[in-house]
Amino acid sequence: MSDRNTRKKQANILLQISKAISEAGAPAHRLESYMQVLLDKFGLKGYFFALPTAIMASIGESYGQRSYMIRTKPGDIDLSTLQQLNAIINQLEADEINIDEALSEIKAVVNDRSAYPWWLTILAFGVVSGGFSSLFQGSVYDIAGSALMGWITGFITVFSSRNTRVEQLLAPICATTVGFLSILISHYTQLIDHFMVSLAGLIVLVPGLGITVAIRELSTGHLVSGSARMAGAVTTLFLLSFGLALGFLLAEALLGKVEMHKLPSIPAWSSYIAMLITAMAFTVIFKSRVKDTGWIFLAIVIAFLGSTVFGLWINQPFQSLASVMVISMVGNIYSRITRNPAALMHIPGIILLVPGSIGFNSLSSMLSNNTVTGIQAAFDAVLIAVSISIGLLVGNLLVPPKKEL
Repeated sequence: MSDRNTRKKQANILLQISKAISEAGAPAHRLESYMQVLLDKFGLKGYFFALPTAIMASIGESYGQRSYMIRTKPGDIDLSTLQQLNAIINQLEADEINIDEALSEIKAVVNDRSAYPWWLTILAFGVVSGGFSSLFQGSVYDIAGSALMGWITGFITVFSSRNTRVEQLLAPICATTVGFLSILISHYTQLIDHFMVSLAGLIVLVPGLGITVAIRELSTGHLVSGSARMAGAVTTLFLLSFGLALGFLLAEALLGKVEMHKLPSIPAWSSYIAMLITAMAFTVIFKSRVKDTGWIFLAIVIAFLGSTVFGLWINQPFQSLASVMVISMVGNIYSRITRNPAALMHIPGIILLVPGSIGFNSLSSMLSNNTVTGIQAAFDAVLIAVSISIGLLVGNLLVPPKKEL
């Protein structure tokens, strides 16, 4: 095979890998660093510039350099795809497979959409919502109502993907529906805190992780990608807050003013059961492999216990900083031992600590004319996001990752 054809195949596989990794939810700093490792493997000079919706690449030297631009669709976190891509690259680096075989396997991974059935995804939405309601110290009725709202959110999310126009309005449609139904249930049963139930029911859509990733990209010098991701996350928060306010407004116009009903919360020990069940649900939502449920559960336990223990001595945001440092180091050790992406433990671990719910509360307070409370909550959300970003960076410094994924 000629050197020219080899370079074409190498460039093709680099572009295919970068697109697949981006659409599986990898942030810009990880994608660019990972692609640089592959460029070095092939002995190529080049640069990758990643954005949430596009990738630009220049491969080659001097007059032989070629530039490419790939349009990507921002997708949800897909840990299974990241793991499979990582395994393919490991085989390619060890010369266990050639470029043609690697390219064929990458295409098979990208085209595989059979991770979990749609009904199980909807079920997982409800389980996560119920689990978060438990962590918010809700009552039994709050948990039941949150699970119901989560199932409704999951149903709309799954079936909106079949219609582009509906998908573009996913956040406000879900928020309006959940807000309206929560008020309705609260009015006729007088058993739930409708605001907590609404927040828990929408928790999967709240972009706390997006805000945290954006802060980390900004802190690592990826200013364009970080700014774009932050703008997208804040826009989603605005859409959710607007939709929720609209749902409340419509329900109260129909039923009149509805008070929040706070009943005794469930026992503290039940939070541990909620963590176990939530870990299993996150396995589905993050499209991870079933056999990795134990690692996801371990990451969630470390985050929960770390936050609880460190909270005995220090307050936020330093509580989150210390917890995330531990998660980061444990995830990197896991990656070194198993050769799997550290993201498998990092993402589930920090999902309990991200400031999405605080940001949501901030905008909701502002919409309710509680401006000072809203500004304070927004400031707290930013501080927690910054602390999580710093915690991940410090963890990487103390225990460097073997690979960037």
